[in-house]
Amino acid sequence: MSEKKVTITVSGNQITVNPDPVQPKKNQDNVKWECDQQFSVSLQGNTIQGQQQGSGNKYAGSSGTFPTVEKIKYSVTVGGNELDPEVDVQPGP
Repeated sequence: MSEKKVTITVSGNQITVNPDPVQPKKNQDNVKWECDQQFSVSLQGNTIQGQQQGSGNKYAGSSGTFPTVEKIKYSVTVGGNELDPEVDVQPGP
């Protein structure tokens, strides 16, 4: 299993994610979100909370793998601001 990393950036009350959409492979990849502050991701009825990594200002949270090829909207919330990017699950090799 490999990870597809997504960087969450906050500037004022504006949230961006990179890449958007993230493209994990079906049944192979999970998605790992990273941000310099606390965040949450709502994805398919589950909430993923960013957990502090070490002693610095780095937070991360990961999904499981994705069983079907599909496009999935999800929500990222940071400090009361929200963004609705997409996961675009790709066929495996």
